[in-house]
Amino acid sequence: MANDVAPPLNGGTHINLTVRDLDRSTEWYCRALGFTVVRDARPVESGFTFRTLLHSRALTSIVLGQGDRPVAEPFDERRVGLHHLAFHVPEREDLHTWVAHLDSVGVEHGGVQELFLEAGHGVWLRDPDNIWLELYWLNADYFMQRMREHHRARRAERVGGQQ
Repeated sequence: MANDVAPPLNGGTHINLTVRDLDRSTEWYCRALGFTVVRDARPVESGFTFRTLLHSRALTSIVLGQGDRPVAEPFDERRVGLHHLAFHVPEREDLHTWVAHLDSVGVEHGGVQELFLEAGHGVWLRDPDNIWLELYWLNADYFMQRMREHHRARRAERVGGQQ
C-alpha cells in the first residue's frame, strides 16, 4: 500500500509499536500518514510478527508488531512507557496540508493547535489502538530566544560570582 500524496515528514526516526491487529494498523498508517510496507519478519523466538513501514518523504520508519497472543486492552498514555509519538513537519503551513489530507482520508484529529507558550503548533490524532500521535512544527525563533536568555543569565551569574 503506497501513498505518494501525503505531505512530507521531516527528520529520521524509527519506532516499534505493538498493535492488536497488524493488518488494520498497517492499513491505517499507510492511509493516514503515507507509510509504505517494506518488509515482514517473524523471528520465531520473539512470538511476534513484525511489519516495517517506511515514509517515502523522510527517513522515518515504523515497525508494527503483533504478538501471538495480543492483549486486548487499548493503549493508555497514563501507563508507564510511551506517552505519544510525534512527527515534525518542515513548515507551519504543512500542518494545514496535513489537516486537509487527514480529512480527505476520514481520519479524526484535533485540528491545528498552538503548543505551550508559543513553542509551535501541532495536530493531534489517535491510531486504531488509541496511540496518541502528534504532527508538529516548532517555532525556532521561540527556542532561539529562550536559549539566548539562558546564556545571558548564565554569563551574568558567572560575572556576578567573580566580584
